[in-house]
Amino acid sequence: MEKYYLVDFENVHNEGIIDIDKLSKDDHVHIFSTQNALNIRKDVFWLNIDIKSHLVPVRSQSLDMHLVSYLGYLLGVYGNRCSYTIVSKDKDYDNIIDFWIREGYENVSREKSISVPIDENNKIITTSTDEKSSEKSSSTPKNVNGKITEWMQNKLSGPERTKLNIFIQHNLKNLGYDSKKLNSICKVVIAHCNDERMLSEIHNELKKEWDDYSKIYEDIKQILNKYINEKDNKRKDESDIDKKEQQIRTFFGQNFKEKIYIEHKEEIISIIINAKSKQQVNNDLLKLYANGNVVKNIYKTIKPLIKGIPGK
Repeated sequence: MEKYYLVDFENVHNEGIIDIDKLSKDDHVHIFSTQNALNIRKDVFWLNIDIKSHLVPVRSQSLDMHLVSYLGYLLGVYGNRCSYTIVSKDKDYDNIIDFWIREGYENVSREKSISVPIDENNKIITTSTDEKSSEKSSSTPKNVNGKITEWMQNKLSGPERTKLNIFIQHNLKNLGYDSKKLNSICKVVIAHCNDERMLSEIHNELKKEWDDYSKIYEDIKQILNKYINEKDNKRKDESDIDKKEQQIRTFFGQNFKEKIYIEHKEEIISIIINAKSKQQVNNDLLKLYANGNVVKNIYKTIKPLIKGIPGK
């Protein structure tokens, strides 16, 4: 994952970028400074990494506002595809970081300096993107806002929006909402479901319409999370079925080369894929072939494929 460092140089000075030379080509550094703090190490601009300097006006909170504004710009462009670290000792940035985390951007943080992990042998620790993803998924459940925002970036088609609308209506009804209110809520959600800032837009619309908008908003988030989980599980099941079918087709091609089998290839594969028991497999093969010896040979050959289903 690419990482952006936004350095409040007026706050941390060169101590905040002491490890800048240890960064990788996937890292980007933006140094924000004013006329009051221009003594940036000159050697950093010769390093083989992406470094940019931003000179901002000398005014109260000027640097902070420019840095935070640029953070918002980066989030709008790259979203959750990258991570973002504000380099500063100023804890006032934490309020902004908390805001973005609530908006679904978990990869925003603050550090006192650019730091690179070092192991006990004084070597830089590098972790692949897949390993980082695995560690994150195994240790911390994904923030619901982030999960919804990431999933909705797929942009729902017309038929998908219709399915989502029905799903929300059904679940709101189960939560005790009357028909008039749940239909109005659904219109708000569906109207914004493909917006870049979907949850924020929904929250603001609900706030305009209902006094209990906070409860409605939380209910909607839980319903959307449930919808996404069901969709993801369905995709996983479909993927597992596709893999199973491909394995069966490969097995068939390797083990059944005679015409008597090839002319009923699709029927045999369908029998194996849809089998609920070994007895069902045997019965369906007997319907396909009148010759018991042929069925016996097929059944013996496909035993590795059906060993996981019930029966003897």
